[in-house]
Amino acid sequence: MDVTQDDYTKLLTALLPPGPAWSGEDAAIAGVAPSLYRLHIRADELMKEIDPRTTKELIGRWETICGLPDECIPAGTQTLRQRQQRLDAKVNLAGGINEAFFLSQLAALGKPDATITRYEKSVFTCTSVCTDSLYSPDWRYYWQVNMPSSTDTTWMTVNDPCNSAVRIWGDTVVECVINKLCPSHTYVIFKYPE
Repeated sequence: MDVTQDDYTKLLTALLPPGPAWSGEDAAIAGVAPSLYRLHIRADELMKEIDPRTTKELIGRWETICGLPDECIPAGTQTLRQRQQRLDAKVNLAGGINEAFFLSQLAALGKPDATITRYEKSVFTCTSVCTDSLYSPDWRYYWQVNMPSSTDTTWMTVNDPCNSAVRIWGDTVVECVINKLCPSHTYVIFKYPE
């Protein structure tokens, strides 16, 4: 329900005691109503600051409380939306070491289309089906994050130094966060589309 300045004027008039001493056109009421209206609008704006996904004014305080920026965030390169996504991923961290947990973290970091591939825990033997994987037992400690096609790619230009890479792709923030959260006995492989 949208509130207007006239609503506050009516509300204040209704709160006046009955009798001839007060009129509905009182200058004090007309002067206070705009202030109450501005206060109402400001309170609505501040309610958005409670949620890390929508904070703007208090994002610096949110980041200080959450220990951000950390080593996963390159200095000075993040947009407001990226900062909000990183805050959301950190604040709403429910915990867990399952696939759903990591998919929710990827979604919070702006990669909702990312998928996870887990390698089979069994070893290929003479009794295995032809379509079984050929992985050794060590592969049970590896898992793969399949990044969506919207991953940024940077190509070398004529202005770059000779020793720079021809092409750089990947999302260093996502890789750093997932590597920080992954179980210590596992290894994550990040696969980017061609």
